[in-house]
Amino acid sequence: MNKGLTEYDTFKVVRPLFDEFILDEFDMPVMHKVEESSLNFSNINPTNLQNLKKGKNNNKLVFPFNYDKVLKRYWDDPLKYIPLFQTVMGIGTPDFSIYENMNSNQIRTNVYQNRWLGCTWQHYGVNAIPTIGWALANTYDICFSGTEKNGVVMISTVGCQSKKDVFMRGFYEMKRRINPSLIIVYGDMLPGMTGKFINFKYDECFNDNVKSKIQQIKLFELSPIFEITEDYIYGF
Repeated sequence: MNKGLTEYDTFKVVRPLFDEFILDEFDMPVMHKVEESSLNFSNINPTNLQNLKKGKNNNKLVFPFNYDKVLKRYWDDPLKYIPLFQTVMGIGTPDFSIYENMNSNQIRTNVYQNRWLGCTWQHYGVNAIPTIGWALANTYDICFSGTEKNGVVMISTVGCQSKKDVFMRGFYEMKRRINPSLIIVYGDMLPGMTGKFINFKYDECFNDNVKSKIQQIKLFELSPIFEITEDYIYGF
């Protein structure tokens, strides 16, 4: 007599929402778009996922950038952290690695985990923002799947300075396919990036003692959102 759960039973318990998700042409769970109006930019406190604690988090925007071995805990136990994530203003989906030399099956797995967790969190009322990453052009179909158009997205430029050409080609393809209403950038802005942005530096998200520009924005009631157009880049 088997007193435990079968592998299929375990799958249905741990991944209980799969049948409810909308899947796109690439069989990827599709996250609902996040509206700008769901984020209070005049009172926003950026923090990294590893620094998030229980308490008053309603003004926190949570960045999900970390090593895969750390992010895996959210995939292995996807329902455990939802009560904590329900307390934040917004949270990016886990940024599982995507590299140029990575096997395409691993890239698909990492993007799938990102979108599946985002759909699950959204199902439970978490304001989950799709985190988008990419590598070469042959990864675009998968990397830009599973995301509704015209919403807020989150990206990282950390570590991209040495491969600017690869980053910029993917950046503009991401804009073409997803058409984000606002791009939340973690890391330094790179020359040539156009669109509507809000930008947070590494230290602003990892170090609670940094007196960031966000505090100045709060003081003077300025908007942290800015827009860069092609005209601005070329000096017209």
